[in-house]
Amino acid sequence: MLGRFTTSRRLALIALLTFIVSLLILQRTSYSGGWSTEDAFGNKLPLSEDNPDNRLPADDVAIPQPYPPGPGQRPEDQKGTERAKTKPTSVPAVIAIPSKEDPPPKRQYPSPLPRMGLEDTQAYVEEMIQWDRPQVGHWPSYGDYVGADYDPNRWEGFKSENSYYDRNGVKLLHKQKSVSPRPYLPYPDYNSAEWRAKWKGEYVPCEGPRGKNLNESMDDQIYAYRDLPEGFPDSQVNNADITGLNTNICFDRYNRYGAFGLRAEGEEDIFQWRKPEEQPRWDRVHWGKLQNECLVRNQDRYEASVRSPSVQWSPWELPENHAQMPIMDKTATSSAQYKKRTAILIRVWEGYDYTDNDIQAIRSMISELSLFSGGEYQVFLFVNVKDYNADIYENQDVHDDFLRRTVPEELRDIAILWTEKVTHEWYPYVGDWQVYWMQWMSVQWFSKHHPEFEYIWNWETDARYTGHHYHFLEQIAEFARNVPRKHLWERNKRLYFPGAHGTYDQFLKQTDDLIAEATKAGTISTPVWGPVPYAQTQTPLGPHPPHAQEQDNFEWGVGEEADLITLQPIWDPALSDWSYKNKIFNFVPGVRPHFTPDNAADDGHDHELYPTIPRRVFINTVARFSRRMLHAMHAENRAGRSMQAEMWPATVALQHGLKAVYAPHPIWVDKEWPARYMDAVFNANGGKEARWGEEADSIYNHDREVNFKTFSWYYATGFPKTLYRRWLGWEAVETQSIDGGLGLAGGNEWEEERGRMCLPGMLLHPVKHVVPDDI
Repeated sequence: MLGRFTTSRRLALIALLTFIVSLLILQRTSYSGGWSTEDAFGNKLPLSEDNPDNRLPADDVAIPQPYPPGPGQRPEDQKGTERAKTKPTSVPAVIAIPSKEDPPPKRQYPSPLPRMGLEDTQAYVEEMIQWDRPQVGHWPSYGDYVGADYDPNRWEGFKSENSYYDRNGVKLLHKQKSVSPRPYLPYPDYNSAEWRAKWKGEYVPCEGPRGKNLNESMDDQIYAYRDLPEGFPDSQVNNADITGLNTNICFDRYNRYGAFGLRAEGEEDIFQWRKPEEQPRWDRVHWGKLQNECLVRNQDRYEASVRSPSVQWSPWELPENHAQMPIMDKTATSSAQYKKRTAILIRVWEGYDYTDNDIQAIRSMISELSLFSGGEYQVFLFVNVKDYNADIYENQDVHDDFLRRTVPEELRDIAILWTEKVTHEWYPYVGDWQVYWMQWMSVQWFSKHHPEFEYIWNWETDARYTGHHYHFLEQIAEFARNVPRKHLWERNKRLYFPGAHGTYDQFLKQTDDLIAEATKAGTISTPVWGPVPYAQTQTPLGPHPPHAQEQDNFEWGVGEEADLITLQPIWDPALSDWSYKNKIFNFVPGVRPHFTPDNAADDGHDHELYPTIPRRVFINTVARFSRRMLHAMHAENRAGRSMQAEMWPATVALQHGLKAVYAPHPIWVDKEWPARYMDAVFNANGGKEARWGEEADSIYNHDREVNFKTFSWYYATGFPKTLYRRWLGWEAVETQSIDGGLGLAGGNEWEEERGRMCLPGMLLHPVKHVVPDDI
C-alpha cells in the first residue's frame, strides 16, 4: 500500500528533512537535563501535560546525602530515617523521561541482615566452605584449604550470573519496552538564571572534530536508551543511588562510540543506529587545538590566571614557587564563582600498542569532558619515555621526533612526555624513582608546571566507562564534596552490599554505630579527627578541626572539595598481610627498601618502627587529586619520604589532615554470591568492629584477594574484559567459572536474535588489548 510513496528519491528527501529538523532542535538546546526530546532518528518523543519538558521530577533523583542530620539532631536520633536529601549542584537534578506515567523504577532494597558475632560468623563461613572442590591444578591450591577456616576459592563454585548476556540486546529491549535511542547530554542548564546565580561568565559552545559547533552537529552526539533490558542485574556492590548516577539507561556500542569512529560492515542496515553523516579524517583532527580553542571561547568562566591554553612542552626545572602551598579551596558560597578546571592524565608509555578502541575511548573522553563542557576538563596523554637520558625537556627536535615515532598523529598535541630522570632530580633523597613504585612523582611534576588545574584525575588506558564520562566524574565529585569528615577515615574502609545492609542510609547508620561501639570498647582508638602526623617534627599542611569531635554533628567537611577521591576503599595495612605494606622510604631516617635484579621487590624488608607509622592504602591508581594534595606529596618527597604508589597518597592525606574520600560507585559481579557470605568475606575484621579489611583475615591478603576476581572493577579480574568484548560484538570465553558460564559466546550469530548488548554506565577494569581476535 505504501509502495508508491517510497521511491528512493522520496526516502532520501524525507531523511534529509528529518535530519534538518533534528539539527535545528539541537541548535536551540542547551545541554540540560540529560536527554534531547528527539530519538536517534529525529522522531519527536511523547510529552505529557504534567511533564511538558520531558523531565523527571527533581524529587525522584535527589541524591541521598549521608550527612548532616537536622539542626541539633544526632545521627542516632534519626531512627533509621533517610538522611537529608539535596539536589546536585554541579549537574542538573532532572533527567528526562517520556512522561510522569513512566518513571524509572524505584529500587527495592531488602531489610538489613541481622548482625552476627564473631563465633556465629565463623561458623557460618565454615559451613559455606564445605563444597565439592575441583582437583585440577590451581592457585591458590584447592587442597590447601581443606579443613581451614576460610577458602578464597569458594566463589568459583557459585552459579554464574548470565543475565548480563542471555536476556540482553537492543532488539529485545525495543520489543519489551518500545524504546529507541536518543541523544544523551547530562550537562548543567548552561546560561540559565539558576546556573548564572552560581557560576561566573557565559557558556559558549565549542567546535568538535567535524569542524562544527557541537550544538549544531547531530553527528557528534552519543545516544542512549531510557531503560534497561529486562532482568539486568543490579550492582551487588554499592549502587547508583548513593552518588546520583543514572543507571536506568543503557548504551549499545554504536550509539556509544559511533560518533568517535566505531564502524561496521553493512552500516546502512544497523538496527536503531543513526550512522553519522560525516566521518572526520581522524588523523587530521588536532584534539589539543580543539581543547585550547574551547577554553579561549569560555575564558570568562575561569579565573584570569588559568585562562591561557596549557603549554604542552614542560621543562624539567623546579618552578621558583614550588614550595608554596596552594590556596586552600573554600567551601561553596552564595555568590557566583569561577569554575575550577580539572586535568585528566591518561597514563601510557613508550611502546604502548594503541588499539582502535583505545583511541575511540580517548576521543569520547575529550569530547564529553572537555569540548561539550566548555573547557571544564582537559584531557592529556601522559607518556612515560623509557630512555632515562632522553633530551625531551630542552631539545625540541628530540621531543617532536619522539612524538612522531611513538604517538598516533591525532593524539600528538595532547601528549605530555616525561622521564624518570626528572623525578630523580626533583626528589634526590628518596632513593628510588621507578614509576612502578613512585607513580605520583611525575603527576606532582605536571601539577607544579600546570597550576591552572585545581584537580587532576590519574586515568589508566585499560579502564573503560560504558556510560557518559562527564556524568560519572561530576557525580563522583559531588558525592565527595558533601561527605563530612567525622568518621570519614573509618567509613572509607567498609564495603557496602545492598543485599546485606539494606539502604545506604541504613548502612551508614549501622557503620556509625559500629564505629561508636568500637571506640567505646577500645577496639579502635579515637576516630581520626584532623591531621595524624607520623612524628612531632612533621608539620601538617591541612586544616585543623574547628571544634572537638564530640561537638561535631557531622558538619565539618560538608561542602568541602575532596583532596583525594578513590574508587576503592581506603584502609590501614599495618596489621594485614598485604604484600607491599613495608615499602616505606626514610620515615625511619636512612631506612628504605633496596630493589635489585635478584630481589626486585625486596620482600624481606621490614623495621621494628614500621607498625607505629600511620598509613593508609587503596588498591588501583585511578584517583582524583587536588593541587594541595599533590603539593603535600611533593613536600614529603622533597624531604626524602615516600611509600609504595598505592599507599602514598592516602598516607599523606592522613598525616596532613586532608580530605580523602572513597566514592562508592556501582560495582557488578559475575557470580551469584550469598549476601551474608559476601559481607563476611570482604568486610572481614578479625572480630574487631570497625577494623574492616585491616586484620590478619584482610581481604587484601594475597590469597584472599582472589575473591575480587568476580568484580567489574579491580586490578585483577576477568569479568570486565569478557563483558566488554561481548558488548563490542566480539566473542569471549569465561575463564574463571567452574560451571563454564556461557562458554564461548558473543559475536554476530549471538546478536542475530537479541541485537547488540546494552549496558548502563559501568566502570570496568582491567580491559586490556581490546582487539577482536584476543578472545
